[in-house]
Amino acid sequence: MLSVLILSHSPDIAKGLKKMCLQMVSDGVIIDAIGGTRDGSLGIDAELVLTKLKEMTAESDGVVILGDIGSTIMAAKNAINMLGISEKVRIADAPLVEGALVAAIEASIGSSIEEVVRKAEKVKFVSKL
Repeated sequence: MLSVLILSHSPDIAKGLKKMCLQMVSDGVIIDAIGGTRDGSLGIDAELVLTKLKEMTAESDGVVILGDIGSTIMAAKNAINMLGISEKVRIADAPLVEGALVAAIEASIGSSIEEVVRKAEKVKFVSKL
């Protein structure tokens, strides 16, 4: 089974989106979220991203990462490079909320990592009106 890692500069967004995703999927999918810095400020804790990614790749067949802006993606790329696990991890270029929901659902039905990323990235072209 695949895992989904949500990265946000906001602790509240990360926590809320994780909760929302968990409500949409069956048991078996690991969904985790990192938001803010260790002191609770806006930002991202790159060290925690590294630690969490290491844990998640050990516990699952692969990890799909979704981030909100700039440094969350940079932290994810650095963690992937430092761990040397690029074959087990993909970063989806998708809107954070919609992409995370789609990724979680796709992972829960057993889709491949490539399919999960493809479906998550596809939602950036979906009109809400």
